[in-house]
Amino acid sequence: MTRLKPTRVAGLILLALGLLAGWQVSIIPAPPAYAEVGPHLVPGVTVALLSLLAIAYLLADWQTGQVDMIDDPEETPNPGANKRLQWYGIGLAALMVLIPITGLGAAGAFAFVGIAKAFDSKRTTIDFLIGAIFTTVVWMIFALGLGVQLGPLVKGF
Repeated sequence: MTRLKPTRVAGLILLALGLLAGWQVSIIPAPPAYAEVGPHLVPGVTVALLSLLAIAYLLADWQTGQVDMIDDPEETPNPGANKRLQWYGIGLAALMVLIPITGLGAAGAFAFVGIAKAFDSKRTTIDFLIGAIFTTVVWMIFALGLGVQLGPLVKGF
């Protein structure tokens, strides 16, 4: 029995996730009224792209016989990888914890700061402002442009 390479296992996991997500999209109930853009569009496109990328990844692995970089003696993790992962987790936790307390605006800004620090950003104040602006723009696109309510931008308003 041949042993599957880790890269091939990763590709198969991605493909399985794509198939699982495709099944989930297929069972989304249709809206009661006619709508040009229904609840299937964005998830369906996302699933299709994920599945295509998984197939492309598997084909590239199969055709080129890619070497797993973890086996390359010249490749090592970047220094501080654990610290970056912690900042990434803090950013995501901030989003989940702060949304019910502060609303999407501040929660999104704090999440942006945590994730920016995970990428070694040293500009916390600027990152917070960029995160607040980005979150506000996304909220406005959904709320005003698409008519989808994401909850309050700022709790209490």
